[in-house]
Amino acid sequence: DSTHRYPMTDAVQPLMVTSANARKPKEDPKANLDRYYMLAHGSHLVDTARYFAGEIVAVDARQSQRGGMRCWFVDVEFANGVLGHLDLTVAVRMDWHEGFQIYGQNGSVIGKTYNPWYYKTSEVDIFHEAEGGSRRVLGAAVAALAAAPRLRERLALGGLAAVRERTWEAALGRLGDGWRAALARAGRAGAAEAA
Repeated sequence: DSTHRYPMTDAVQPLMVTSANARKPKEDPKANLDRYYMLAHGSHLVDTARYFAGEIVAVDARQSQRGGMRCWFVDVEFANGVLGHLDLTVAVRMDWHEGFQIYGQNGSVIGKTYNPWYYKTSEVDIFHEAEGGSRRVLGAAVAALAAAPRLRERLALGGLAAVRERTWEAALGRLGDGWRAALARAGRAGAAEAA
């Protein structure tokens, strides 16, 4: 989260629809900020880590509070033996973003995504060890999408279906399938350009 998040989102986010029938928790969820930040923001770290590397079997965490910021450093071990590090700092003095860095034997992937209300494109860079270079694959995927109106329509309809289903697993699965397909097409396009 960012110290500037609320002024930014207030300026660009759609107005909330309220109802007299809306229910609030009996207790203030922000009464314990450590708990609130870990549940509200830390859950995204854990979900992303599990998506990429599988089940977490061991955790060693530290927390520090300085300068109006809360910072958690969490070392994790996954069931497949991979080690990871999760970092949550609230509230940063910069534009808010989430991301990941994955380092492997055959290359690395670095991803960075912004608050959706900023309308900024995510950044995904893949370094291929065999090629000795990086590609910003999302740009190629977006260009391919821009040139394919029927594909855009199918993706939009799929996204609407996921929203209608209101199931995160279905939505994330569809999103993951779409990303994998776009990355595969970008990889094929890059290989064709190199040939």
